[in-house]
Amino acid sequence: MLGLEIKGKNMNRSTRFRHLIILCVMVFGMASANSAQANANVPIKFCVWDPVGKTGPFMTFFKETALKAFSWGYELKMHAYTDEGVAANDFKSGQCDAVLLTNILAKDFLPFTSAFGSPGGIRSLEELKTLSASLNSTKAKPLITRNQYELGGLYPIGEIYTFVQDRTKTRIEDVSGRKVSVLNNDVASLKFIQMVGASPVHTSLATWAGQFNNGNVDVMFGPALAYNTFELYKGLGDDGGIIDHSILYAVMEVVINTERAPTEFAKQMRQHALTRFGELENTVKQAHSEIPAKYWIKLSDQNRSEYEDMIKRVRLALRDEKEYDAKAISILWKIRCKYNPGAKECATKE
Repeated sequence: MLGLEIKGKNMNRSTRFRHLIILCVMVFGMASANSAQANANVPIKFCVWDPVGKTGPFMTFFKETALKAFSWGYELKMHAYTDEGVAANDFKSGQCDAVLLTNILAKDFLPFTSAFGSPGGIRSLEELKTLSASLNSTKAKPLITRNQYELGGLYPIGEIYTFVQDRTKTRIEDVSGRKVSVLNNDVASLKFIQMVGASPVHTSLATWAGQFNNGNVDVMFGPALAYNTFELYKGLGDDGGIIDHSILYAVMEVVINTERAPTEFAKQMRQHALTRFGELENTVKQAHSEIPAKYWIKLSDQNRSEYEDMIKRVRLALRDEKEYDAKAISILWKIRCKYNPGAKECATKE
């Protein structure tokens, strides 16, 4: 099989021994070559923000991605960060080759994607799928790259809701004068506060839940996933509630430093992200089901209309102030109107 013919009967003992040595060298040489090939996978340091740490949901989720990346020729070395700001800073300083961040911090590396977190920008998983697929086209690459940074995929975390300490105050006008959480200087939260005359309370993901749970803020915005992960039931108590009207469908983003990671890695990660949407959506649905029915606050048609008008006003104001890329806002509008052509905004084209 190896091209080495051994004729035991016609060889003396010394000759057979020499051939055995040759055979061993060849076999171990092949094994070493296979081992070297396995170890030749390009190492990529992937910094993952996960509020729970090494055993958290995001770290667990990306373990399968690490296995997939190995088949592409990469060794994905994952490092958990419970502080998102530290993860972003380490990525910026070059200590990470790739990073998982919320849309709020990812925009510092990829300004175009900031609009993906705009109020009303994305409203459903179907819209997000369409957006994600379109970003894999060659034409879209200039939009999702900036200097050495490139988008490595969007990951759904579900609808964003309004959590309130007082369930009797649910109208937009009720927010006036109240304390509203502003996560990581989120421009949408700040614009909303400015428009309604509320008071900002600046938070990070390290302090965000604690401020609400301790009663230091009256209003905060978050996904269903946050309810148990951050123990928000402590802040809701007996009087609080969650307004059952989503502001947007939120995403996490993987950002890749293309000077430190191979050229094709970002595209492979974007394509792989699309295949995992079902798993994440199931996680979102499970988190939603774990919230007791008593906390959900139904809005009247009038109140719902007020929320929609405010969502649009905030989004367009930030577009006009160039906080959101105008092209990105337009793309999202087209996608929303594809799925809901009868919406009032589809007649106004903005």
